[in-house]
Amino acid sequence: MKMTKLLVAAPALLALVAAFGCGGEKLPAGMPKPVPTTITLTLDGKGLADASVTMIPDSGSYAAVGKTDANGVAEMKTDGKYKGAVPGSYKVVVGAKDEIDYGEFGPPPTDDPVAMDKWNRDVDAAGGAGVAFTRTSVVSQEFTAADTTPLTITVGEGKAAETFDLGAAGREQVEVEEK
Repeated sequence: MKMTKLLVAAPALLALVAAFGCGGEKLPAGMPKPVPTTITLTLDGKGLADASVTMIPDSGSYAAVGKTDANGVAEMKTDGKYKGAVPGSYKVVVGAKDEIDYGEFGPPPTDDPVAMDKWNRDVDAAGGAGVAFTRTSVVSQEFTAADTTPLTITVGEGKAAETFDLGAAGREQVEVEEK
């Protein structure tokens, strides 16, 4: 009787495994298994939200990327889709949303086409193409490029986690745009 119950239950169990998988992602041939990896970024003593984080490998071809949450924590993904980062040494590059100073005009009202049209007319009336807007980076520019970033992480076996304090908001002017 017990053998009959097992034979009836076995196909159902196999169907569940087939439907939901074994819990692992199928990796490309030759890719080492990624290790759960988190990077936390702080700026002005608080978590830096909505920043992109890229881990560029010192050797190999598997970069990892992530985006910080409200607390400044990024869950990294190899090639943007496999949870974690493969073991190795990396440079860490940060991309944070720049601030734009629109001067007397304020930011363009992109949600309202009528207001946007008025904003464009006002800018044009004030000098049009000669009106400059200043773009300022909130993080120091040294963190935004692989050849200048001092941030590094080494991922080994097990879980990897690192916190980087980016100091005070950079407020470095990165470009001036003209309308």
